[in-house]
Parts: sequence; structure tokens; C-alpha cells
Amino acid sequence: MLAVLTVMAAAGCREKGNAESEDMAGMARTDYTAEKNEVTVEPLEYRTFHKQLICNGRVQASEKSRISFSANGTLAKINVREGQQVSKGEILASLDKEQLKEQFESAGLAFEKAKMTLADRLLDYGYSITDTADIPADVKRAIYINTGFSDAGMAFRRASRDYSSADLRAPFDGKVASITAILHETSGAFCTLIADRTLNVMFSILETEYNFVHVGQAVTISPFVDESISLTGTVTSINPTVDQNGQIQVTAEVRNNGSLLDGMNVRIIVENELPHQQVVKKSAVLIRDDMEVLFRYVDGRSLWTYVHVVMSNSTEYVIEANTERGGELNPGDLIIVSGNLNLGDDTAVELAE
Repeated sequence: MLAVLTVMAAAGCREKGNAESEDMAGMARTDYTAEKNEVTVEPLEYRTFHKQLICNGRVQASEKSRISFSANGTLAKINVREGQQVSKGEILASLDKEQLKEQFESAGLAFEKAKMTLADRLLDYGYSITDTADIPADVKRAIYINTGFSDAGMAFRRASRDYSSADLRAPFDGKVASITAILHETSGAFCTLIADRTLNVMFSILETEYNFVHVGQAVTISPFVDESISLTGTVTSINPTVDQNGQIQVTAEVRNNGSLLDGMNVRIIVENELPHQQVVKKSAVLIRDDMEVLFRYVDGRSLWTYVHVVMSNSTEYVIEANTERGGELNPGDLIIVSGNLNLGDDTAVELAE
């Protein structure tokens, strides 16, 4: 009986195991889908290539000046804030005018007194104050100095200038920066005024790149803080001197749209157009076995092709066939530009919709 039961149990296990294997095989057959290699292609053609020179540079204001009061006095009013755009002639700040007015009036009285003293002294010499042109120059100078008329006149003119300059005005259109003055303290330096509507961009090139750049050439400028911003500038000058590092200073001018600040670091792209070049996207070229290759699409297959990269910019390569490795390229060839990372030679591929 025991032997019979053992044989029956074994037979049952075999039947159960066979059933589970058949079920798993069936599921595998149901779930399996042949892998598709979907790719996108672009035709190879001769066209203009934008050769680029990429440099780092710094923005400088076209005009930048430290603004100070010419008169001594107490700061009574500040009319601007840092970052504010002001126009030429606009009042930035004002001194206490009452104090300056008193000094002006006092200097005026002293000058009038000196005039009367001068008139009396001229009479002693037989002259009147209305005919000073007839007085010999050396005599006239001595009289003016001895009577204090010269000193009083200079003091009056200085007080007049101080009184008229109690209002500090912007010497040019610009943006206010770095206010250092404090209300009710003695005047002096007030702020820095920056003209930033048009900015200079300073960058350096190697002496071997000298012929690549010329005055009047367009450049593209992007700040490091946001490289999605792109402004177009123009080369305005090239320093005809090579420094100790083998570099040449170049200056470009750019119209500011508000995204650039004085002193900001930027990236500059200088471009020249080279016609009739075989150009492909950078994504088309791969490195395999330390060599540059791409894949051509021919009748639903990927064909491995060795190439040389001749030039590059930020998005494209100029290429030529590596004939020593059997590479061949012709205008109109369909070049695989995406979906090519895991391809091999003569792999079945499908064009992505």
C-alpha cells in the first residue's frame, strides 16, 4: 500500500510541474514583443557651416562715474535709490541750502565792501573805479591785492558756485549704484552712476585666432547666470598688442535689454560662415573603439560608417568620410541622428513617426 501511494504522489507532482511549466511558457510567448530600433534621420547635404569661436568675457559700462558734491555742506535730501534709472540733469540729492545761502550772502557783502575800499584807494592814485583800464598793470595788481578786492572776488565766486551746486545733478543718463552718503552728514562722494543702456563686453582671443575676428563682426552674448538669454553685439575694437599670455584684447558693444549688469561674466560666441560643407548634428557622431563613426540608413538597416570630424560648433559637426577605414559618404545619404546609441552595423531599424 505504501509503495502504491508513493507512486501515485510522484505522478501527481510530475503532472502539476508539467502544467506550471506549460503555463509559464505560454505567458512568455504572450508577453514577448520583438524589440524595435526606432531612429530619426536627416539627409546629408552640403551647406553653410557656422564656425564658432567661444570665449569668456566681462561686461563693462560704457560710462561709469563716481558722483560727488563740489560744495561742502550737510546732506539734506536724497531723491534716488540704488538701481534707479535717471536722466541727465535729474536731481540726485541736495545739500542744506540755508547754510550755503548764508555763506553766499556773506561773501557778497564782503565783496561789496572790498569794492568800496578799492574805489577809495583808486582815488588816492587819481583814478576812478570806472576807468581801471587806464591803470598800469603792475599798479592795478598791487592795489587789488592790498585792498583785498581779489580775495573777496574769488570768495564770492566760490560761494556762488557752491550755492548753485547745492543740487547734485546726473551728468548723463544712467543707473544709480553704490550710494555711500548718509542724510545729515557732511557731503562728499554720493554714488556711482552707470550708463548701462549700451555696454562694452571685454574678451580675449589667442594670437592664432586673430584673423578670425574683425571690427564690425556680429557676436552673440549670453550671461553665465542664464544662458538662455542671447543678445547680439558688434566688435568695436581689437587691441593691436599681444600680451604676455599670448592673448589679444577685443571689445564688443551690445545694447542692453536689462539682463546684463556692469561687471557680469558672459560667454561670447564669434561666428564665421564657411560655405559648402558636409554638416551633421552632433548627435549623429559616436565614438566606437576610439574612432568617430556614424550610421547611415539604407533599406531599413543601419550601416556603420567611419568618419573624421573636421570642425565643430555648439550644435553641429563638419565631417568627411574616413576612407582609410572604408568610410563612404555621398550627398543625400540618410544619416541617423537619434536612436543610434545602441546600434551595431547592419542592424534592423525603423523610422520613427
